[in-house]
Amino acid sequence: MLVAETVMHPLSVLLLGDAEQAEFGEAQACLRRGTPIHEARDLDAAASLAQRESPDLIVVAQSRPGQFSHAALHRLRRLAPLAPIVGLMGSWCEGETRTGSPWPASARLYWHQWPTRCKRQLARIANGRPSPWTLPATATEEERLLADIEAHGSETPRTTATRGLVAIRSLSSETAAWLLTACRSRGLAAVWQRRPPDARTQDATAAIFDAADLSNAEFAELGRFAAAMRPCPLIALLSFPRIDDQRRALSAGATVTLSKPLAIEDLFWEIDRSGQ
Repeated sequence: MLVAETVMHPLSVLLLGDAEQAEFGEAQACLRRGTPIHEARDLDAAASLAQRESPDLIVVAQSRPGQFSHAALHRLRRLAPLAPIVGLMGSWCEGETRTGSPWPASARLYWHQWPTRCKRQLARIANGRPSPWTLPATATEEERLLADIEAHGSETPRTTATRGLVAIRSLSSETAAWLLTACRSRGLAAVWQRRPPDARTQDATAAIFDAADLSNAEFAELGRFAAAMRPCPLIALLSFPRIDDQRRALSAGATVTLSKPLAIEDLFWEIDRSGQ
């Protein structure tokens, strides 16, 4: 079992926002697994809880741009200075970094990034291990990504990392080449499948389906690929998915979905778990 999945001390989490939104459902489920949660719909209630409960982590669920101001985040940070603040962002917030005024100096995860990354980071924090979420508030997104790579490397040494074969289904030669190189760098064999799987992939450890346009035809192809690879776990890569896209992928046979642009450590976390 990976170190990152052995939670030693339950964390206390303050959850602020309208987390009952459908796209936040899986994120809530991840948080509730062994984690005491204190929920607040508005800033005043969150401020009261922060003072009384001294949370280990503050999660702010924002379903639309501007729902919580910079001043709100600063107020929470003053009331609970030791608690990292992480943004759980809805689909409507995806353009905020380009056209809006996103929160400064906070880790931000979209709802479709949350399930895989949450499991890793909560376990690390609970075990007192380094996590991108516990970096100083001034850390950049690049620094958080590099910290995640370093932490994953310390948890899964090359000599004990998952070994096996990964079947890659992608119509993009560039994406396939990148995935092949990444898998092989981690000690995994990898095969690019441009057509239906053949005998080479019958004993695959994991399968990756790279979705291009989320069309009906592509979901049908995903279903055929999943059926051919079964019972091998299948990871579907979706570009900026909506909740309906994720549900369709899972219904078609995907074991888990990851979003593109892809954080490579999310992919290897899921591949490692598939080999346990």
